[in-house]
Amino acid sequence: MSMAQYMSVFIDESKEHLQLMNDSLLKLEQEPEDLKIIDEIFRSAHTLKGMSATMGFNRLAELTHHMENILDNIRNGKAEVDTNLVDVLFECLDTLNALVDEVIDNGEESTGIDNLLVKLEEIGKNKSEIKPVPSNNDVVSKTISSTSETSTNNKITFDFNEFETEVILVGQEKGMKLYLIEINLDEACLLKAARTYMVFRNLEEIGEIIKSNPSVQALEEEKFDNVFTVAFLSSKSMDEVKKEVEDVSEVKTVIVQDLRLEGISQEMKDKKHSEENKDSSKKSEKSKEDNSKKKEKTTESIKKTATVRVDTEKLDALMNLVAELVINKTRLAQIGSEYNLQELSETLSHVDRVTSDLQAVVTKARMVPIETVFSRFPRMIRDLAKNLGKEIDLVIQGKETELDRTVIDEIGDPLVHLIRNSVDHGVEKPEIRENNGKNSTGLVLLKAEHEGNSVVITIKDDGKGIDAELMGRKAVEKGLLTEEEVEKLTKEEKIKLIFASGFSTAENITDVSGRGVGMDVVRTKIEALNGSIEVLSEIGVGSEIKIKLPLTLAIIEALMVKLENEIYAIPLANIVETIDISKNEIKVVQGENVVLLRGEIVPILNLSKLLDVNTEKPEIEDSNTVVIVKVGNKKIGLVVDVLIGQQEIVIKSLGKLFTGTKGITGATVLGNGEVALILDVLTLV
Repeated sequence: MSMAQYMSVFIDESKEHLQLMNDSLLKLEQEPEDLKIIDEIFRSAHTLKGMSATMGFNRLAELTHHMENILDNIRNGKAEVDTNLVDVLFECLDTLNALVDEVIDNGEESTGIDNLLVKLEEIGKNKSEIKPVPSNNDVVSKTISSTSETSTNNKITFDFNEFETEVILVGQEKGMKLYLIEINLDEACLLKAARTYMVFRNLEEIGEIIKSNPSVQALEEEKFDNVFTVAFLSSKSMDEVKKEVEDVSEVKTVIVQDLRLEGISQEMKDKKHSEENKDSSKKSEKSKEDNSKKKEKTTESIKKTATVRVDTEKLDALMNLVAELVINKTRLAQIGSEYNLQELSETLSHVDRVTSDLQAVVTKARMVPIETVFSRFPRMIRDLAKNLGKEIDLVIQGKETELDRTVIDEIGDPLVHLIRNSVDHGVEKPEIRENNGKNSTGLVLLKAEHEGNSVVITIKDDGKGIDAELMGRKAVEKGLLTEEEVEKLTKEEKIKLIFASGFSTAENITDVSGRGVGMDVVRTKIEALNGSIEVLSEIGVGSEIKIKLPLTLAIIEALMVKLENEIYAIPLANIVETIDISKNEIKVVQGENVVLLRGEIVPILNLSKLLDVNTEKPEIEDSNTVVIVKVGNKKIGLVVDVLIGQQEIVIKSLGKLFTGTKGITGATVLGNGEVALILDVLTLV
């Protein structure tokens, strides 16, 4: 049977489980005694192992299997969490990510895992020596048996340890039932391990698998006949549980029975209840608040389950169709206006509303929470801080803020550069911070928030800040500027030198930074996304970098302008205002045309000259129509012939041949079928 049809599902789910394991390991390092976190990591590792074995990726399956052994030792009290163990588990996680990436790129695994397996085995041996397996007196082992015999006329029993018994008791208190499920596979079934995995996957969606007979390892290695049984905890009815298993192909029969706990003393239950009652008074005040939060979470989880995976190519195709609809809507409006067709205009008003709603829905469908990018940084900060001998707290805010998928895909690398710089150059080492009267632990804030039709991402640290004078001296040393040019720069302009190509203030080159690359790439990437970047810093206090990005790059609002017989589009996000200026108001300063606009000197440029549009008109006429655009923190006036008006436009790529063309970011199709170029004012001026 070909597994190619399941590859996309395998990749998506593998990435989800790897991210969940990453987040849980970070929590585990902070709360090593929390067994719930261990259980979450174990579940993800177990699921990934089953999927990998089913798909035939043996290295993934073997590595996750060895990770399971270590995690199981922790759950059963045979091992304890320490820094070395967490480091090795993170190393395993990195290798798993590499293996999954290789599967995506080449369809096969190539990264070696032998060294890691040795490390895991060594940890297992060492931990066993330090903390031996508890005796029978230390572990509560209870027997659970079915109320009736199975179809094979054997009475099935399961021995549970204290942790598993606790899970069952908690589940029963919440109204869940304990079931014995006997699954009989078809005799002709070729991939028994794959079928058991599918059964387990279906069951885990509606409850919790406590144990299986034979063991999970035996099932995965197909060391069983065609029958296996599962102890299962769920709030679903017996019929619903049975249906979930029957939905798996090549399952011959399914028998579901209620189970009861035998021999669990009232003493254990009383002990559990007495422990819970110790802090009941503390919890009573928060009970109402907790209940309301639970209701909100329940509602949220219901919403989350009502989702469908959609290929991004289909979303792109849908957006292209909506874009074509927008173009033709504009064309119809133009025809109705030219021929004064009243009936067409009335119909178009309705079509306009429907098209706008459709566009909004499709745009929303393309939106992805920025959490998908932010989630990689806690682990990165942990590793960097450890490598540099620093103590850093990362605070993330606004991770639910949504951006277009195309923007999300591009913003990850720039953020990596900025955060690495904050950790390396910004936050000082603990002893230096204490000498300066600061907390030994540095703070890095990563925040996303909406601002109009844009999203602002802030990276802030409480480190040493950026020395503007040092930036100026470094620029002279590297031959980027002369001393005279540096003296004329303001503090803000000197700080912005950090974005110059080849600029670096690092004394030593490390694997973190110091090669003079990165920040110029950051600026180029953000400007390519029609965004802007701003740096604020104070010596001894810290630095703050703000990135402003458009919500979407597919359909934007633009001001249409005319130069001679050609029409151009200027994105509305770059425009401050439009004004009419007479020739007398324009002054010449150091050979440049400028105008004093509400106390601010604004340079005036003729757009026709910038774009080399053939014109015999003078650069400045008696009356000039000027579009004031914002470039960074400065304003610049662009002289145009005619303002056509504001319009919703669809951005079309110009293709690889015109990639990197200065001043042009793309093109759009107008209502009459003509093509208009979209100006990129950031690179144009």
